[in-house]
Amino acid sequence: MIMDLNGRQVILLNSLVRNNKYIIHIVLLAIYILWILNLDYFYPFIRFKSLKLNDIFSLCIQIIPLMLLINGFRFKHISAKIVNSVVSILLIVISTTIAAIILFATITLNVNEAFMPIHNIRFESSSVIVYRSNYGATTDYGIVVRQEKEIIKGILLVKNLLRQDHIYDVSIKKLSDNAVELMGKKIYLKRNVYFP
Repeated sequence: MIMDLNGRQVILLNSLVRNNKYIIHIVLLAIYILWILNLDYFYPFIRFKSLKLNDIFSLCIQIIPLMLLINGFRFKHISAKIVNSVVSILLIVISTTIAAIILFATITLNVNEAFMPIHNIRFESSSVIVYRSNYGATTDYGIVVRQEKEIIKGILLVKNLLRQDHIYDVSIKKLSDNAVELMGKKIYLKRNVYFP
């Protein structure tokens, strides 16, 4: 940060951080919970177009529990400090495990083969993309079908239409401007993925 002659900006920043420790805590916790809810295992809704950027962002998120622990030392009440420390240490253990898994997958897997697009049906405002998952010799192929819309350059709004393991390919056909046939079932699409 660039300081003016009187150092007013540094004093203002310190004052904002000191006076808003609970707000900062809640915001960090909300970001971490939103990231957890945005995992593929639950229901993804925002993704980067680049799979590597998704991994880098996920690794950066794993620092949040450490930040929560540090911020919690500034709480006034000893009971709040203790509860925050226990929860933060538990989250740090989980985050360390997640970071190790992400790093291991990034190093060992070929991203283009691990989650490869095999069908792409374009619509006016979005696309329906079929991905084949292949996470190595110990796992079977799987299929993930997603509706994706680029909302900002490089950032996608994503909705899972189908996720199925032990399958190599699916039949998919464009029926109209807002519908596809997926494995014999008609699926209607919303223009803006979640909104009409």
